[in-house]
Amino acid sequence: MKQSLRGPALYKAVRDYIKEYILENDLKPGDPLPTEGQLVEDLGVGRSSVREAVKSLQSLGIIEVRQGNGLFVRELNFDPMLETFLFGMQYDPHTLAELVQVRTWLEAAVIGDAVEHIQDEDLAKLEAIIKKWEERVHIGEEYADLDESFHQTIYSVIGNQTLMKLFSVFWIVFVNLEKEVTHDPDPQEVLNSHRSILAAIKIHDPSLTRQYLIRHFNSIKIRTQKYLESNPLKRNELPTYEELH
Repeated sequence: MKQSLRGPALYKAVRDYIKEYILENDLKPGDPLPTEGQLVEDLGVGRSSVREAVKSLQSLGIIEVRQGNGLFVRELNFDPMLETFLFGMQYDPHTLAELVQVRTWLEAAVIGDAVEHIQDEDLAKLEAIIKKWEERVHIGEEYADLDESFHQTIYSVIGNQTLMKLFSVFWIVFVNLEKEVTHDPDPQEVLNSHRSILAAIKIHDPSLTRQYLIRHFNSIKIRTQKYLESNPLKRNELPTYEELH
């Protein structure tokens, strides 16, 4: 249906039209959208307004452009949030200490549900991760991927994909920026913290699990704050969004 959009910020009207089109047609991730040419014709606007609207929706993670194929609805993601976090840290590195606190609150809030839903096969996966972790620590190898897998395995039992995507954002920021603004933690101490968390999960004690989890994050927060107090950072010492991708 041909419409005619007017106004000084025409691209915003086009952007709103595309969002409304997605909702009204109950489109799902991967579904195609009208082409730029179709939007120009249907809305009676210039191609530049359509392209600006498309770029805006891309930056919000709502649509994706597949070269040669057109416009498509994008799967829910938190890339815009990730980029905002990283940009904010370019001028305020102390945001990392606050991010540690936010992650602590979030994980502490849901760990009880995870402990309640965890099954024997999940515990076996966690045991296997800890075993590999021990081997890595013994020979002095990096273990960040095992740390991530440990937390992902715990929270995946809740069955909330949005929560998992949100945790992924925290993880990307956390792991990469922690390397820049904290002293290297004692690998054995980090391993022991996760052993304690697993031990509490195995006896299905959410309160004790939460206690060990918070203790683990508090040690990270203290280490981060101490480093920031003694080593003020310059903007160019922090990685950019592009460098992390």
